[in-house]
Amino acid sequence: MKGPGHGRVLIRDVRIVTVDDDDRILDPGDLVIEGTRIAWVGPADADGPHRMGPFEHEIDGRRLIAIPGLINAHTHTYSTLFKGSYERMPLDLWLVAMRAPTTALSHELLHLSSLVAGVEMLKTGTTTALDHFFGNPALADAGISAEVAAMREVGLRHSVAFVVMDMRWEETLPLTGEALASVRGAAGDVTRRETAQAIEGAAEFIAEHHRSHPLTTCLVGPSAAHRCSDALLRRSRELADETGTGIHLHLGESKSHAIRNRELFGESLVARLDRLGILGTDTSMAHGVWLDDDELDRIGRSGATIVHNPASNLKLGSGVARVPEMWARGVNVAVATDGPCSSDNFNMWEALRLAALLHTSNQVDYRGWPSAQQIFRMATRAASRAVRLESEVGAIAAGRLADVVLLRRDSVHWAADNDPWVQLVYSENGSSIDRVFVGGDEVVRDGRVTTVDEPALYRAVSEARAAIDEAAAASRRAVAPLEGPLHAMWLDLRDRTVAGVEPSTRFR
Repeated sequence: MKGPGHGRVLIRDVRIVTVDDDDRILDPGDLVIEGTRIAWVGPADADGPHRMGPFEHEIDGRRLIAIPGLINAHTHTYSTLFKGSYERMPLDLWLVAMRAPTTALSHELLHLSSLVAGVEMLKTGTTTALDHFFGNPALADAGISAEVAAMREVGLRHSVAFVVMDMRWEETLPLTGEALASVRGAAGDVTRRETAQAIEGAAEFIAEHHRSHPLTTCLVGPSAAHRCSDALLRRSRELADETGTGIHLHLGESKSHAIRNRELFGESLVARLDRLGILGTDTSMAHGVWLDDDELDRIGRSGATIVHNPASNLKLGSGVARVPEMWARGVNVAVATDGPCSSDNFNMWEALRLAALLHTSNQVDYRGWPSAQQIFRMATRAASRAVRLESEVGAIAAGRLADVVLLRRDSVHWAADNDPWVQLVYSENGSSIDRVFVGGDEVVRDGRVTTVDEPALYRAVSEARAAIDEAAAASRRAVAPLEGPLHAMWLDLRDRTVAGVEPSTRFR
């Protein structure tokens, strides 16, 4: 069942978790896919007109569950070759260590990196990814064309944001001049790498790729609020408006970012974005850990989206985003895995489970704990706004794109058949996945990706990683001197506060 001309597919007598406006669960239900879209969804009816053929394929769904494809609303596929390489590093140290070896990545290696990332996402039920792509800034296009080609090859829907920034690295963190004095060379190298790609490159990328293929859309991708000048942020907004795309950036991921932004600009991160006109329904911002109540109120009023990344926030010591408070202030909150070096996987089921567990505490009324139903919507309906496909993906409904995942009920996760919302969030880990459709194409069958030779791909990735080991090690050695100043900053920050922000390392 490959290609937009595959005809009609009937999935009959299947349990359907629609995530529609009423969160209906049809048990049993029927689902008809025609071309790239869902043509019909409703209660099962053996004599219904929707069952009139011919169908190219009929799937017996009596032991299956249909859900909308999951949406991974913030990740970085360029770094997959370095997956499983880092631990015991806070964000700002991890970032320089992780990005240093990207200078060893060619277009071919970036293609492999994104390809294997796409395979992992499809196999675990993700059908759309928002890829905040940094790549190798030494390449003319940072290698982003290789990422787009890989996503199309594997069959994963993708919204790609080309990362740009223009502030000196040492200027973006609350580092002391004394600490930096002996490492100016290493700091300069980081700045040259981080600022090598300009907004003009992002404009060219969008002009070439946005909606040039059924699976491809683009976003403007300023790296983070505190890493971009006012001029760059204003130009990002202008470009998003000119191209009808949107904006995706990091926001308030670490305490250092919130403090430094106030030192440089005399206002909070979100107040600055608000002043510059960045916020809007077309804006999504990853993390949002270190934000005060006024910032959450501004985001809620603007219609912008916060993308919660529970695994990376925990691994990198950033803290816990105040998701229940965000909801209370009308903020649209999506969920994501983040990148393969900070989570270290692309499995959205882990992100869902962590997002549910992190926000229960004996410090708050248990009646306010998030429900599994709320959490699941973070990876579907809420995330569809982040990728600017709000009426196209994130639900099983007639007219929407046929991004559908079928789970086997004959699995350890579903043998005891109870509350489907709770089982989706707390029991499932992706191993029950039988089939995955993206735009009507069956890209996973019997748990295997149909678009690539998986064993051959894994071997190619292993060989490619081994071939750049020496270059990767050398690049890490080059930034090693920065650990001292960053450690001193980390110790200093422990005793500093951010006005109006409850320390988010307390589980709330």
